[in-house]
Parts: sequence; C-alpha cells; structure tokens
Amino acid sequence: MNTPCHKAFTMIELIFVIVIIGILAAIAIPKLAATRDDARITAEISHAKNILDNFQAYYTSQGNTVWQSAKANIATSVPLETSCGNAIDPTTELSPNTFVLCEDNVICLSFITIDEGNLTITSGTVETSVICEAVKLDPAIAAISNKSYQLGGEVVRR
Repeated sequence: MNTPCHKAFTMIELIFVIVIIGILAAIAIPKLAATRDDARITAEISHAKNILDNFQAYYTSQGNTVWQSAKANIATSVPLETSCGNAIDPTTELSPNTFVLCEDNVICLSFITIDEGNLTITSGTVETSVICEAVKLDPAIAAISNKSYQLGGEVVRR
C-alpha cells in the first residue's frame, strides 16, 4: 500500500525565514525613518526660501501701500502659521505680523514683517527639535536667517 507523500516546510526552514525577515527589518526601518526626517528638513528649507522669495516678489510688484493692507495668504502660497499649530486665516494681515515655520511644535524660523517692506528672519525658540536644528545648520538657511531685509530695495519707489 502506497501512503501519500506530504510536502511541508520544516520548523528549521521556517525559523531561518523568520530570522532573515527580522534582519532585513532591522536594517530597513532606521533607513526609512532617516529618509522621512530628511524629507521634513528639505520641506522646511524649501518653505523658508519660498517665503522670502515670495515676499520679495510681492513687495517689489505691489509696493508699500498694497503691502500694508495685503492679506498674508495672497503674498505666498506657503502655509503660514502665527504660532505653532495656529494656521493663518484669510483675514490675517501680511504686515505688520509675525509668521513662523514649526516642526514638532517647535518654532524653526520666524518671519517678522513691518511696513516699508521690512522683513526680519530669525532662528526659532530655545527649545529645539532634530528637524529644526538640521534646518538651522543648512547653509542656505544660515545665509538668510538672523538678518533684516528691505524687500524692494532702496531704489524701488511707487
């Protein structure tokens, strides 16, 4: 009498597969977290440079009279906040005001606008996050932060 032959994985084979999957996961998960942090850092840097560029272009094209009465969401497409977790509404005035870029409820950069096209960019608060520290250390951000700007330049008159 012929007995049927059962094919199956042995316990040793299953354990090896589980160990290999565990090793791959131990390598991949930290890499994924680092990639996510790099993306957040890049986004913050891009937002900061875009805010400065947008404010400069808006002031140069519109002049001081419009700058004083403009709404912030018209001058830039970057999502602005007046404090961490407190996004601007459509009635928020562009100038004078303070706008912040936050990460993990920590202010990375502040943008302080006043009349006559003056803008000051400062580094965030004393509290720090890994993302904000990396943003502050970026050469592009170091070049624009902790400075005051006359957006339209001294020769632009309306």
